[in-house]
Amino acid sequence: MKLIKGVVISIAIVIVTWFAIDLIRYGDYDGKKLIDEVTEDTLVLVELKILPEASYMPLEVKITAETLITGVGPQTLFLDNINDLKQGQKVRVWYNTNSDNENIAEKVVVYNLF
Repeated sequence: MKLIKGVVISIAIVIVTWFAIDLIRYGDYDGKKLIDEVTEDTLVLVELKILPEASYMPLEVKITAETLITGVGPQTLFLDNINDLKQGQKVRVWYNTNSDNENIAEKVVVYNLF
């Protein structure tokens, strides 16, 4: 009985910790986006938090060979290139606009743990 009680308490602690970490990580919605579409060299990003009365333009960002793609936590081991990015992942993207008015990504960080 003590073993079951210990396991239940441990699971509860893990769940509470998980949600606390998510609250801290996603507290600032301004910089984080959601991947809407992934093509061979571009990402289409949309806002995470959309107000019903507001309209947001999707952001199209080009991925180059120099773009660093990484993740938070264990996902860092599985993210190397654009093929590892999937629709629905939460990301933060650092980008610059070139002379052709294209957004070129310098760094993409994925914030989904799994």
